[in-house]
Amino acid sequence: MAGTIRQYLSVSGGALFLGAALMAGAITVVFAGEHALSRTEFCVSCHSQTYPYEELKKSSHYGALGADPGCKDCHVPQGLGNFHLALWTHIYDGTRAVLAEMKYDYSTIEKFNERRPIMAHYARMSLKNWDSVTCRECHKNTKPPGASAKAAHKKMETEGATCIDCHQNLVHKKVPESDLNASRVQGVMVLKEVQKETEDKNEDEKD
Repeated sequence: MAGTIRQYLSVSGGALFLGAALMAGAITVVFAGEHALSRTEFCVSCHSQTYPYEELKKSSHYGALGADPGCKDCHVPQGLGNFHLALWTHIYDGTRAVLAEMKYDYSTIEKFNERRPIMAHYARMSLKNWDSVTCRECHKNTKPPGASAKAAHKKMETEGATCIDCHQNLVHKKVPESDLNASRVQGVMVLKEVQKETEDKNEDEKD
C-alpha cells in the first residue's frame, strides 16, 4: 500500500512539475513575444511605417517630457493590467496591418497617403475602445484651461468621451477628423464634418 502511494505521488509530482515548467515557459514566450512585437524597430521594419515614424520625430510629442516616445507608447497599451489589451492589439490590429501591407502598395508616401485617412481612423477607434489609456499614461491630472476646455472635458463624464474624441491630428499628418461615437454606432468611419452636417440638417427639418 505504502509503495503504491509513493509511486502515485512520484508520478503525480512529476506531472505537476512538468505542467508547471510548461506553463512557465509558455508565459515567458508570450511576454517576451509581446515585448519584441512592441519595439519601434519591429514596427518600422515594414517600410510603410517609416513615414509615420518620421512624423512622430518631428512632432511636439517627441521629447516633450524629456523622453522620446516610440510606436508602442501610443499604439500599444502598457502595464500588466493592460496586458490583455496589448495582446489583442497585436492579434487584431497587427494582423490587419500585415494583411494591408501585403495587399496595398506603400512604396511611396503618395501611395501611403491614399489610405492614410482609414488607417488613422482605425488607430483612433482603438484608442477610443481603450478609453485612451495610452494617452493617460503621460497626461495625468490634466487641468484644462478656460471654460470651453473644461466643458469639453466634462463630456468625459457625461457623454462617454475620451481623449481621442477631441485630440486628433496631434502627431501625424493631418487627415479629416472622425466622429468616433457615430462611427461606433454605424460601424463605419463617420467624419466629424459629415456628422455635423447631418445634425444641422435634422435640426433644420425640425424647425
